[in-house]
Amino acid sequence: MKVKTIGNAVVVGFTAVLAVAMAATPAVADPPSPTDYRILTGVGSDTTQDAVNGLGAAVEGAGVIASWDARGTSTIKTKATGCTFTRPNGSGAGRQALRASEGENLGGTHGGAGFYLGANVVGCADFARSSSYGGGTTPSSTGTLTYIPFGVDAMTLAKNVNGDLPNNVSFAQVQRVYKCFTNNIAGNPVTPRMIQADSGTWQFWLQRMQMTEAEIALGDYACLATGSPVTPVHPRVQEHDGTILNGNLTQVVPFSAAQFIAQSRAATIAGATGVTVTDRRGDAYLTGLSSAEQPFNRTTLVVNTNYTLRRDVYNVVPTADLSNAEIDDTFTGADSDVCTATVTDGGTTYNVIELFGFGRRTTQVSPLDAACGYTDLRFNT
Repeated sequence: MKVKTIGNAVVVGFTAVLAVAMAATPAVADPPSPTDYRILTGVGSDTTQDAVNGLGAAVEGAGVIASWDARGTSTIKTKATGCTFTRPNGSGAGRQALRASEGENLGGTHGGAGFYLGANVVGCADFARSSSYGGGTTPSSTGTLTYIPFGVDAMTLAKNVNGDLPNNVSFAQVQRVYKCFTNNIAGNPVTPRMIQADSGTWQFWLQRMQMTEAEIALGDYACLATGSPVTPVHPRVQEHDGTILNGNLTQVVPFSAAQFIAQSRAATIAGATGVTVTDRRGDAYLTGLSSAEQPFNRTTLVVNTNYTLRRDVYNVVPTADLSNAEIDDTFTGADSDVCTATVTDGGTTYNVIELFGFGRRTTQVSPLDAACGYTDLRFNT
């Protein structure tokens, strides 16, 4: 049986506490530095950073989760002593920083055991935000990292709303475009864009497209990268930023439905949680895979948790820390603070996960379609 060290009574009553706190504190993004370090420090995913910021504002009176954004200043300081290092931008970078925090040697140019990009980060991170599972499409129940799901996202293609590309495209059409088999959809020219390599969104997208970064680096996909050394045809872009499509009527880019929803709800989210979500939608329109299969309900702004290109999103913790009382209380099980946190705004109560655009699965389907708080999905990276 799980032992709650802080108690859900605090969670039940946190809405009133949050209302008072919001009146006295600035909008939440990176936690205020250098004094507000909190108990659990997280880094990584752009996709989930806003939602985890919201959870940081809500869970246990805003004193537990300190989540550092993927975007911002080049360096961050996550603990009171030491812990100044390069900001991890994306799921893969966040997981690397977490592994180094546990004393692992990442190899390459990182700098030895416990170093991340040249900085000693031992003890500097407690969890990593990840929008992809490090094991790809093959679930594992063993590994040094445990991927604890908290939400469900739908990934799709963003196009310019003013362009001639259709609003609904098939999976085969999307795959053929990204594999450079064709340069048009329904007779309309199309140009695929890549996002940052450390992004969990990009890792998920490549898995579904049946492509690899190694193939791109070899120049196997000429519409994405060519030359020797290999150079991208177009520079990689930050994920979930629809403004890159502004004025680019033929370009397309992968996009998270949950991020699109959260950006659409920026004002509501600010009022309910104090979190500032940057609206980067620009001219982006998220396509469906058919008229019947849409990534989200465009009226109610509810994500489609049965969408073909769906994915769970995770808070990743060291498997050895699952018995830690704060990790357990905050992340694990359907009764965890993350899974149950709610906020009230204007008389309407929202589950925090759903407010930020993610679906919340309460019934276990499989390890990769898991219930919130599931703790048996593991991997080493």
